Amino acid sequence: MKDIRKDIFGIEPEIGDMIVYNPVKYKGLVYGKCIGFVKSGLPEIEINTDKFPQYIGQATANGNYTPKTGFVIINY
Repeated sequence: MKDIRKDIFGIEPEIGDMIVYNPVKYKGLVYGKCIGFVKSGLPEIEINTDKFPQYIGQATANGNYTPKTGFVIINY
């Protein structure tokens, strides 16, 4: 695996962090929990589809998502 990619503020995500990003071809923000990392170093995000029922992005093989654009870590 390549190095883990950092968010737009230069912070490296960790498993369990909440991540927000604006998906390609979707108007609005989507957030979810980081559950791992893909080979390219991007975080793999589990999104609650109850909160975002209209979001139909391209999921990974195990049904999770990776941000193709910049992302931000929000831990509250």
